[in-house]
Amino acid sequence: MKKIWLTLGDYVIALLLGAGLTFAFAPYEIFPLAIIAPAGLLALWLNKTPKQAFWLGFSFGVGLFGVGVYWVFISIHTIGDVPTPLAVLITSGMIAILSLYPALNGYFLQRFFPINNTAKFVCAYPVIWVFLEWIRSFAFTGFPWLLLGYSQTNSPLKGYAPIFSVYGISLALIVTSGLLVNVFLSYKQKNYRTIYFSLLTLVAIWTVGSLLSLIPWTRTQGKPIPVSLVQGNISQTLKWDPEHLQLSFDTYENLTEPLWSKSKLIIWPEAAIPLPLPDAETFVNKMDAKAKENNAYLIMGIPIPASNNTYYNSIVVLGKNDAHYNDMVYNKRQLVPFGEYTPLSHLFANLLQFMDIPMSNMVSGKINQTTLKFDDLQVLASICYEIAYPELINTRNKEISFILTVTNDAWFGKSNAEAQHLQMAQMRALELHRPAVFVSNDGITAFIDEKGRVQTALPQFESGVLTASLQPMYGITPWMKNGMEPLFFILICLLVTAILSVRKAKRSSH
Repeated sequence: MKKIWLTLGDYVIALLLGAGLTFAFAPYEIFPLAIIAPAGLLALWLNKTPKQAFWLGFSFGVGLFGVGVYWVFISIHTIGDVPTPLAVLITSGMIAILSLYPALNGYFLQRFFPINNTAKFVCAYPVIWVFLEWIRSFAFTGFPWLLLGYSQTNSPLKGYAPIFSVYGISLALIVTSGLLVNVFLSYKQKNYRTIYFSLLTLVAIWTVGSLLSLIPWTRTQGKPIPVSLVQGNISQTLKWDPEHLQLSFDTYENLTEPLWSKSKLIIWPEAAIPLPLPDAETFVNKMDAKAKENNAYLIMGIPIPASNNTYYNSIVVLGKNDAHYNDMVYNKRQLVPFGEYTPLSHLFANLLQFMDIPMSNMVSGKINQTTLKFDDLQVLASICYEIAYPELINTRNKEISFILTVTNDAWFGKSNAEAQHLQMAQMRALELHRPAVFVSNDGITAFIDEKGRVQTALPQFESGVLTASLQPMYGITPWMKNGMEPLFFILICLLVTAILSVRKAKRSSH
């Protein structure tokens, strides 16, 4: 293979392709960019050495994550009040680590599949991409933000979600990108048979995805119920200030008061009460009594003591039930590193003390917890960015009526992160084919239907209430039943095909 030298222009193109890919995600949702950007990256890698492909992939990652998760700087500096140099260092380090994933994609592709053929573009490239996305979802606590499939909540490919989850959509996208590159190269070589095969395969992938969207994987369960979501919009700088605790009590109580006669279920966001449960017990008992009096349920986010001066990030269910609210609790399972707890705390203790992040001494709840119940309904609960983890949220419980996420996205400031976060909840609704409610302190608070469509939402950065009828669902999707196993089978088959193609090409060259 003739060695091709890289130019500054190659790195700039890779950087721009990565940055452009972010516009495929919410709030822009220009979903074809999720095909074009990976296709452009693949084209850049052609005939490059593994080392060159690594650095082009790294440049792509800097563009993607630099533009896509810049809000980390806002969380650390603007909200966390960390000095600018340190905040820049932390954010840059995170972007660099995330950029290693597309960098490794390029290296592995060119190292093990150097021959440019259909198997490389349509089998090897997609397999490596999806495997690395899956690893990113759990390695070093995981960061499944900007998985490629999330960009398709409004495209025909969303039909694959109830079968293969967001990872299956990522696979369909990268196969599409590989097919486009294959068509381009085949056209230059006047290999029309390969062009027809590639275009036919491409049309089939998108047609099947569209048809799958029509399948009613679940069915309605009972009658719609009136639900109200409360968005307090309390500034993060005031929320945890001891002198302003009463603001949270007053805001949520006043916004909720007119709802008792309207709604069967009222939901407050994550840490709506920024005070440990025992310290806020008088207020919590008051709201519990109010809910019981009105034959309703109230869900509120509140820290609950664990042990040794640690806390659970929790939601409790008050009101119409025979059990005490301490028995109707969900404790967050997937915590935010350096935000809610400190990995290797003996190394970072001084840093965390300097950053002074409120409630950063959290502990994880048990992985398997009892579902929250309301009369005959069961609810799959999650807190904050737990909703970003496909396998964490997945369940085989066909009795689940809807998905609930409570969050405090005030940490994101005025960035794209809120819309990206909501889009992940849309994907979970698609995968489980159930409605989802997304309740945020300052937005975006929304109702999502079982097909992942946002039905109604509150404006961001305003206090208010969103009330709608929620239709509970019942049943089980293939993703719920089978998890990752079918997708792993497909990936292994594609990988074997690519490996056999390399061996065949090597034998032919001898």
